[in-house]
Amino acid sequence: MLKPQVNHLHKSPPPPSLTRGKKSFIPANGGADCSGNPTSFLSHNTLAFPTKRQCDFRSSRNRGSLAGQIKAVAGQATKSATVKTISLKAVITVQVTIGGTLSGLLTKAFDDFTDLLGKSLLMELISAETDAKTGLVKETIKDYAHRTGQKEDDVTYLAEFEVPEDFGSIGAIKLENEHRNEVFVESVVIEGHPAGTITVACESWVHSKSTNRESRVFFVDKVACLPCETPSGLKPYREKELASLRGEGAPEKPRERGDRIYDYDVYNDLGDPDKDPESARPVLGTKEYPYPRRCKTGRPRTKTDPASESRSSDVYVPRDEAFSEIKNLTFNTKTLTSVLKAVIPSLETMVIDDDLGFPYFTAIDSLFNEGVNLPTIDSDVFLGNVLPRILKSIEDAQNNVLLYETPAMIDRDKFGWMRDSEFGRQTLAGLNPLSITLVKEWPLTSKLDPKVYGPPESAITKDVIEKQIRGYCSLEEALKNKKLYILDYHDIFLPYVHKVRSQTTLKTTLYGSRTLLYLTPTGTLRPLAIELVRPPIDDKPQWKKVFTPCWDATGMWLWKLAKVHVLAHDSGYHQLVSHWLRTHCCTEPYIIAANRQLSKMHPIHNLLHPHFRYTMEINALARESLINSNGVIETGFSPGKYSIEMSSIVYGQLWRFDHEALPGDLIARGLAVEDPDSPHGLKLSIEDYPYANDGLVLWDIIKEWVTDYVNHYYPQENLVASDEELQAWWTEVRTVGHADKKDEPWWPVLNTPKDLIEIVTTIIWVTSGHHAAVNFGQYDYAGYIPNRSTIARVKMPNEDPTDDEWEAFKRRPEDELLSTFPSQVQASKIMAVLDVLSNHSPDEEYIGGKLELTYEANPHIKAAYERFAGRLKELEGIIDGRNADDNLKNRNGVGVVPYNLLKPYSEPGVTDIMSEFGEKSRNKAKEDGHDIPFGEEKFDITCNYPPNCIPLERWQRLCKIWNTDKWLKKSKTGRSNRNNDISRHTGGSMGFEEHRIKLLVKEEDETWNSVVQDQTPPTRHGVQSMKEHIKVEAKSSESTHGMKKAPKHVKHAFENGEFVKMRSKDEHKDTEKMGNTKWCWDDNNKDSKDAMGINWRSTTALLLNTLLSMIRTLDSEDKSSEEPSEETNKRQLLPKTNKRIVFPKTILQKMLQKTLLNDKPLKTLASEE
Repeated sequence: MLKPQVNHLHKSPPPPSLTRGKKSFIPANGGADCSGNPTSFLSHNTLAFPTKRQCDFRSSRNRGSLAGQIKAVAGQATKSATVKTISLKAVITVQVTIGGTLSGLLTKAFDDFTDLLGKSLLMELISAETDAKTGLVKETIKDYAHRTGQKEDDVTYLAEFEVPEDFGSIGAIKLENEHRNEVFVESVVIEGHPAGTITVACESWVHSKSTNRESRVFFVDKVACLPCETPSGLKPYREKELASLRGEGAPEKPRERGDRIYDYDVYNDLGDPDKDPESARPVLGTKEYPYPRRCKTGRPRTKTDPASESRSSDVYVPRDEAFSEIKNLTFNTKTLTSVLKAVIPSLETMVIDDDLGFPYFTAIDSLFNEGVNLPTIDSDVFLGNVLPRILKSIEDAQNNVLLYETPAMIDRDKFGWMRDSEFGRQTLAGLNPLSITLVKEWPLTSKLDPKVYGPPESAITKDVIEKQIRGYCSLEEALKNKKLYILDYHDIFLPYVHKVRSQTTLKTTLYGSRTLLYLTPTGTLRPLAIELVRPPIDDKPQWKKVFTPCWDATGMWLWKLAKVHVLAHDSGYHQLVSHWLRTHCCTEPYIIAANRQLSKMHPIHNLLHPHFRYTMEINALARESLINSNGVIETGFSPGKYSIEMSSIVYGQLWRFDHEALPGDLIARGLAVEDPDSPHGLKLSIEDYPYANDGLVLWDIIKEWVTDYVNHYYPQENLVASDEELQAWWTEVRTVGHADKKDEPWWPVLNTPKDLIEIVTTIIWVTSGHHAAVNFGQYDYAGYIPNRSTIARVKMPNEDPTDDEWEAFKRRPEDELLSTFPSQVQASKIMAVLDVLSNHSPDEEYIGGKLELTYEANPHIKAAYERFAGRLKELEGIIDGRNADDNLKNRNGVGVVPYNLLKPYSEPGVTDIMSEFGEKSRNKAKEDGHDIPFGEEKFDITCNYPPNCIPLERWQRLCKIWNTDKWLKKSKTGRSNRNNDISRHTGGSMGFEEHRIKLLVKEEDETWNSVVQDQTPPTRHGVQSMKEHIKVEAKSSESTHGMKKAPKHVKHAFENGEFVKMRSKDEHKDTEKMGNTKWCWDDNNKDSKDAMGINWRSTTALLLNTLLSMIRTLDSEDKSSEEPSEETNKRQLLPKTNKRIVFPKTILQKMLQKTLLNDKPLKTLASEE
């Protein structure tokens, strides 16, 4: 139920350039390689010219001189000597923060005054070299940076330096924040160095000097090296930075917001014994309850339980693990907080009886058709942003309605959840494809103590199985040919049955369960039998029953109810183990150890960091509101208050690092065997296993990338064993982060590059592919409660029934089924949370997306990463092909939801970039009722959908070209997302959304005109020349005047109503900005993609194409249009016909002008013209 933690990076504009491009860094003096040989490091050419000796920095500062006078040079010179220097300029980009309280306004005023004085940030240049004479670190060169301007959410500061020619290469910088508030520093760009432009991607919060006098150190992007390769001048800084992150010398006290300390603690903060003894929870991370470690917060212990840590509203995470302030307005953790603290309490106040169930199945359907009326919600967050898919404002502004999206599973087949075939299919291609296991031993026997839990033998006998598979094979043949599979929740759940049933605060029940499935000749799984077991309770003997598919009415209803219980078990196990434990909880020690032991200069830190970002904050939120006592998990899932305790038992008994690798997991579950002649080196026992088939391709892609990366930095085997930072990291992961399993023999050793490749690939897989498979399908499969109930609230009707209970069941079995499902409040809460958690936020970036600057600096790594990204793109086509294969019944068929959870680009998943392309997207749009004018030609649907920059109601008023009411009620775009579907089809919601949020912060009502004209930065959503054109065009009816600044091919497209598709740069040599406009683009040219971004859209282009789709019929009235040449037809995005669609430019221009100026709906303007 937690958001993905992969590749959530700050999206910021590229660093400003002060001069034309410089050549890359060239080698020079400054260090030694791992063998001790001297090596060059980022040298520069000297520029010798005399200059006046500068004042000493400290004395100048003490005299109160303004920052503009400080141009310090390190070291002292004699009176007669001249110092040869180089003039450098540094631009520091800082993200704007938002003030709120009076104290915040006062400190902001102080910061503004500091900016006015020009003493905002003190920057120091650090040489990568030591002094040749003394062998000591060279003195830094300092200057105050003064504010130079602001663009959108970024403020820029400028510092200027005179650097002695013998200073050596710049290897790092120091920043001291003179403001009273912390600042988020995005980047520093140093220009003027003979070796080229120096960039430092900080992406970090810098504390105020008033709270912490220690300066922050940032290493230049091109310094990625092993510890033994560290330039001599940087070694002390590298070591000191790690010591600071470990908290060495820091006092023992509660961590504060600005701290950057990474340390370990046990899970002792889930309960709240001071509030209520019933809210106490056991400490996880002990011998009795083994568990991974979490980040230490330092909060005081509770009064009633010294072992437990007190709770607080904000859970500490190291400052750089938190979200930036602007991003926090849209990121889903903020969204989730709002749901948990605003929407859910409101839901709870609506119903007097929390246990009130659904009276009819139509009442469940009404959640999607009519919604739930909410009272006024006391929240400072606009709920249209909070619930992007389900919360919709209604006409009465005083109320809100929860209108739930119809999940894809029942949108395609409303009754699919009732079929046994769908039950079996979802074990392989549903929300939890990680629990199905091959039956290796017969008979089935429990390993629990029979004196406590009763006879261990299963009631599923040979006769039961052979009665179900009669005509196929015998039991022995089924076992031999790997035809029998099991969902085994018997030994995990049975010890908790009595505890769970004894809860007084939650209406729930529990069984130990086994579910046997048979692999049919078509490759699908058919459930054969379900065994439900209750241990001896209250002087009652063990109760166990086997349920099978049958034809009589009583047996059929008992079978349906047994499936509901098993699915509740599977839902709990999925959420607690497959999702939380394996992808979130067990990952946190990797992150803590990486920050404590791997320097930011370490290449493995750079490799892992994109997959770790924000995970700790998401986990902290989970401890605060999801897995805590009386949180969402405990109140909505069958195990109740014992939920997380059960996950501890699973961790102790079953979790192994070597089985977290996809191949190791499949082999351990009997789903695959090693086979060098098979693809990926594995032979699957179930050939049509979508999770395994797609996952193994992704695993190989990740491993190939990691192999290229590791082998580059570790060309010799001994370098791994001798890397003290790397060894300290892996040792700490095993012995501290997973201390309760430190002595297990299955931990991989780390001695060679091969060992490192396997370890790193496993970690990246868990945080990307594994997580995507268990997270992004949550709403599609569990959003409809009957398909995947999270809780079974009543026992089976044949478990020790009274005569009245049995008669009631026989009279209305539907009531028994509805009583088993969650209550109305439970269902509404779970659906709301699932919706948010399985949704994507505007600022997410994903695996294979953004090229890290440390990668870009190294040609070998850059080329490897480009191959990696290319293979991810190929995976999309592979998955599309598999989903279209009629022979693959587990992912294709009538009403079957295609398996897209590991699809790289087109669907939500590992690498979703919020855009859909091509034939499939066009067909989906047609199914939605959208008017698509481009015939059967493959095209980018992005141009036909408006961006998610304005509330839906405004879009309905501005662009009434689609039946949006119908679209809201029913959508066939897969896991569509109401407002966000618009964003996904436009491909680049981020720039628009940031602009909209900025306006919301300023309490300004955005208009179409303002969004079109003011969107920035240009590289995301529009080109400056195009924006200039729009502004001029809005004031002038003269088209030639308005198009003066546009490139020639854009003018042509505008004047003729064409959308030209360019295959190469050579087709349009009349402009150097080919990649900066979407009138013309290149599918294959990387420079074009880099220039405009993978999802970039010019608003004007969107307007033009929208106009094309609405007034295309005017073509027949234009008698002056000429027949196009064959070459022109090839280059058009329009259908390949003998007639070119041409619109009179006067109509086109007038409509664009009126749209911008009057906010009139485009359809109205079209009809008027």
